[in-house]
Amino acid sequence: MRTGLKNNLLDDLWLPIIHKFGSAHLTPSKKNKEMKVLTLTSDHDYQEIARLEEDKLTTRQCVTAWTYSHFKKLRLETEISPAKVAGTTRFEDSIWSTSLSIKNQFPFHLINLDFSSQDPSLEIGRIEKEIACLEGTLKIQKDAGGHNFVLTYTTIINSSQLDYSSVVKLSNSLLVPGWSGLTATDFPPQIDKYEDKMRCIRETLAKMCLKYNYECEAEAKGILLDDLPGYVYSVAAIIEERGA
Repeated sequence: MRTGLKNNLLDDLWLPIIHKFGSAHLTPSKKNKEMKVLTLTSDHDYQEIARLEEDKLTTRQCVTAWTYSHFKKLRLETEISPAKVAGTTRFEDSIWSTSLSIKNQFPFHLINLDFSSQDPSLEIGRIEKEIACLEGTLKIQKDAGGHNFVLTYTTIINSSQLDYSSVVKLSNSLLVPGWSGLTATDFPPQIDKYEDKMRCIRETLAKMCLKYNYECEAEAKGILLDDLPGYVYSVAAIIEERGA
């Protein structure tokens, strides 16, 4: 993601939501809050880490950064030490692995799934895989005892169709007692319009939260790209365990 776009999202969406969460759920008397952070980030634009530090929301020791290549991991380790750096594979390809390297670090206070920072190839099926990764992340967070947290999801929405039928099929293959599943008729099997794709992502996230007994208070922002057809789209949500 270009620096200007990330700054826009930080100022208008991510940080306001994170501050709101911090005011409600983190110890108010602490001068420096210590949010435990997982962020998918770039080796040349990791400003969200600096901004979280500047706003006294976390310290670098509390941050785990994920990137998708060995070279980028080495560069990030130099640039953001003493933050932890994980990855060398794409997060969406790793989330379902029983050997996920950071699984024992869950739960987090902030999970920033910024897929736009991972140099995504804009092929068919990419967003469907990311949505499945959202569910996998929620499941790991829940299994690790995560009660209240912030989840941000950022992607590039281009002209490729979103295959809602495959989203429904994969999610409903993951059975949770008392959950009836996503409804295949909520959206067309293939979604073409940008606005419908954005609405599908936001509503599907909210339903996945309910599946794992969470409430989801979300806001979103789409930014029109100037160099290719489509949008950078980001959802930021305060997620709270129901009945907690």
